[in-house]
Parts: sequence; structure tokens; C-alpha cells
Amino acid sequence: GEKYEVSPTLAEDAMDSSKKACLLGAVLVIAFMITWYKAGGLMAVFSVATNVLLVVAALAGLFQATFTLPGIAAIVLTVGMAVDANILIFERIREELRTGKSAEAALSGGYEKAFSTIIDANLTTLLTASILIWLGTGPVKGFGVTLAIGILVSMFCALVVSRFLMEMLLHYGVKNLISRKAIDKTLPRQPIDFHKHRRSAFAISWIIVAIGIFAVNAQKDRILGIDFQGGEELIASFDQRIETSALEKVFKDLGEVQHFYRSEVGSGDKGEYLVLQTEANASNVLLALNEAHPNANLVEVGSNTIGGSVSEQIQHDAIISVLVALLGILLYVAIRFEVGYAVGAVIATIHDILMTVGLFVLLGYLSDGSLCSGQFTAPMLASILMIVGYSINDTIVVFDRIREELLMNPVTNLRKIILIAINR
Repeated sequence: GEKYEVSPTLAEDAMDSSKKACLLGAVLVIAFMITWYKAGGLMAVFSVATNVLLVVAALAGLFQATFTLPGIAAIVLTVGMAVDANILIFERIREELRTGKSAEAALSGGYEKAFSTIIDANLTTLLTASILIWLGTGPVKGFGVTLAIGILVSMFCALVVSRFLMEMLLHYGVKNLISRKAIDKTLPRQPIDFHKHRRSAFAISWIIVAIGIFAVNAQKDRILGIDFQGGEELIASFDQRIETSALEKVFKDLGEVQHFYRSEVGSGDKGEYLVLQTEANASNVLLALNEAHPNANLVEVGSNTIGGSVSEQIQHDAIISVLVALLGILLYVAIRFEVGYAVGAVIATIHDILMTVGLFVLLGYLSDGSLCSGQFTAPMLASILMIVGYSINDTIVVFDRIREELLMNPVTNLRKIILIAINR
């Protein structure tokens, strides 16, 4: 068989931009946590950093896993949930401090009250991850494995590591665990009436959902990228190598074009070739490149037809996995809360997926007037799986608070209780 060496030029560019994005995200999260929570925020940052290191160590040590895009998406979701868990705990500690408790009693009470919320929110996401591992294949299964490890580690870090660090601060005499100045500002004096514009918000969001469904259905042959439906591959020789940034400038108006440099291993041919993968008309892309970079002297030396890397089987398994995961969430929430909560959680999650697709299509249309400009690729699949995980996590956090408020004020109007719970 033939062996090829693929240049990491594109990977380096992707890695550079990913590193910058991760660094900026991390700096903003660290700045927020330390500004808003002071010493406690700093401890949370240590806890989340430990979380990421443990996840990476588990993936590398136990599974000898390599980093794929869905895996990185699962790690990003894990970090989001880990930060979220610490914030839930700190806000509970603030509430305890507001009642006049000592730092030690507030710390203990805060963890106690946040415990069930964190367990419920993480277990529903763990249930989703388990179903993705069970029924998914390829990138879907990879996402599920990474997410499952991440959830178990983040629960350990939030409930054990963070608490140990906070108790250590108390032991060494740091009484102001979280910023006392911010305590009275945490809640508005009057709860914000999120229900005031519910009808218009409901109408707008479901119109966006409808646009998304219509556009995907009408343009299903054009909206799927190379990852899903395959295309053409063209191999070209060149006199002068074109940098990735210059290539992408040319590709901007030519639809989806995947590209990399390749050289044959062990054939005696020391030449390097540019490989272009497009949905169709790869020769037009080559023509555009030669017009923009005549010195490169690109010449076609071969072509192939390529199949979708995200095959029909993976697509089918992804859809089945998400549907079974939603059924699992329905049953879990019905057992832990009530059937009404369960139906609400599942509809909200479906809504979040469909609204994301709708916005994705709509923003593509606004940018260049084409309803199919935003294409569905493997990264999009990873994003949708990530949304399922985070949507259910957030929903359970609110549900847990509603349940608590109902126990404390059973005679209060339900609409008012929901508003109080959302505000808190």
C-alpha cells in the first residue's frame, strides 16, 4: 500500500488559534472568579486546573487516547461545568453569610445545600455521556468517554478538592473566603420578572427554530459539509508553497475547502503536493489559486472521489444516541423531581439544539444571503453534543432551586416561586 506524510501546517494554524482562544477564555474566567469571589475564587481556579490535569492524565494514562475535536469539546464542557459547580457553592455560602452565620458554618452550609444540585446536574449529564458511549460510534463515542471522565473528576474536584482548599484557608486564618462587599449586591431587592416578556420571547425563539428546520430540510443536499457527504479531492504539484492564511483568503468565497500538504513516504519521490478537498469542482478552486498566486504554478497531478468521514452510520448513531439520552433524562428527572419537570427539561433541551441550528443558519444567511452558507461539519456535531450536556445541566440547577423554594414556601404562588428560583 501507499504511505503518505501529511504536513501539520493546517493543524499548527488550528492549534495556534485554539490556544489563543483557550488562553483568552481562561484569563477571563480567572479574572472573573478572583474579582467576584476573592480568595475563594483563587481556590476555585486551582480546583478547575487540577480537574483539567486529571482528565488529561486519565485520557492519556488509562485510555492512551489522542486528542480529537469532539474530545476537546467535551473537555471545554467539563471546564464549564466545573466552574459552574464552584459558583453554585460560593453563591450558597454567600446566602449563608447573609443570614449572619460564621465563615465556618457558612462554608459547611453552602456545601451541604449545593450538594444535591451538583449531584443532580452532573448525574443527568453523566447519563447522557453513558448513552453516547453505549450507542455512539466514532466521534460521538469519543465525546461520551471524555465527558464521562470529566464529570466524575469535576464532581470530585468541586466537592472534595475545592472544599479542602477552602477549609485550609479558614485554618490559616483567612475568614473573608468570598468578597463580603458583593454579598448584598448578589440578589436584586426585587426579583427580575423574567416572565414579563415570555410570550414574545417564546414566539421569537420558536420562529428561529422553524427557520432552522425549514432551511435544513429545504437545503439538506447543500447544507451538509464534506465531513458528512464527501466530495472531490484534487492533488496538485507546485513551485512555491502557499501559506495557510493566504490559501484561506482565496477559499473564503468558494464554499467549504479542506486542504493540507502531503508527501509520499519511501517512494523516492521527494516532492510535496497540495491536496484540496471540496464538495465539487475542485478544478475551479485550483484555477482561483493560480490566479491569486501565479508564482506557485499549481498543476493538477491527480484526483479522487472522497466519501464522508462522518459516515451515515455515525450520523444515525448520533441521532439515536441523543434521542435515547433525552428519554433517559426524562426518566431521571421524573424520578428525582416530577413528570412535569421531566417534560419541561426535555422540551427545553430539544429547543436549545434546534434554536442553535436555526441561529447558525440565520446568521449564515445574514452574512452572505444564502440559507445554506453555514455548513454542518464534524465540529458542528461536537458542538450539538456539547449543547445537550450544558443545557440539561443548567435546567437541573433551576429545577433544584424551584423544588427547594416549594418546600420552604408551599403556599406561595408557583409563578412567583419560579421567578425567585431563577433569580437565585
